[in-house]
Amino acid sequence: MKVALITGAAKGLGAEVARHLAKEGYTVVVHFNKSRDLAQKVLDEISTISPKSIIVSADLAQEVEVRKMFEKVEGEFGRIDLLVNNVGNFLFKPFAKTTNGEFRDLVESNLMTTLYCSREALKLMRKQKSGHIINIGAVGAERLIIRENSMPYFLGKTGIYVLTKTMAWEEAECGIHINMISPASMVTDIFEAKEFPMGRAANYNDVISALAFLTSKEAYYINGANIEVAGGFVPGMAKVE
Repeated sequence: MKVALITGAAKGLGAEVARHLAKEGYTVVVHFNKSRDLAQKVLDEISTISPKSIIVSADLAQEVEVRKMFEKVEGEFGRIDLLVNNVGNFLFKPFAKTTNGEFRDLVESNLMTTLYCSREALKLMRKQKSGHIINIGAVGAERLIIRENSMPYFLGKTGIYVLTKTMAWEEAECGIHINMISPASMVTDIFEAKEFPMGRAANYNDVISALAFLTSKEAYYINGANIEVAGGFVPGMAKVE
């Protein structure tokens, strides 16, 4: 049995990843924080093909809750084969108008949740001598990008990039693969289609295709990588009309 935990799986990208992994034979742990009804709906959808899948609730910015969540997963299944760190809030707002609380939330919900969940998952993966962690970033995360309306968000995503590289280096000898997928804008209506070199924003299937590749046998030697799913889009660059 292969077990996958997807954070923020009640809706959006996380829910689509959960549906995909269930079809691929995984037993899925559908994480949610407040959206219990939506998480239950996802579970109901996948339970016909993945009957042992479950939902779990946790505020991932709290270490204690993260630890309890993984203790439940270990008690239920005894293993974890794939962790998808999908949780991460976004805010489009000038820095001067961003409160300290909002700044903290953006860093914690993106970087710290990834750190806490990865450390707990790694405890099980080291015992197994195998496992995959996929961190969801954002296009441009591997570069120091200063964005006037989303700087704290990119600060968190760049931190995830550094964390991905560091963990991959340290955990590779245990047979653990840790990579990052950085999509362009998907559901946030900030850019127009004409601003993307390929004429559209990224979609969920684009990200899922990258995830499927990174967790395949063909990608065995890819570790610590960041795959941009962005169709050539570069933040800050604009097409000349």
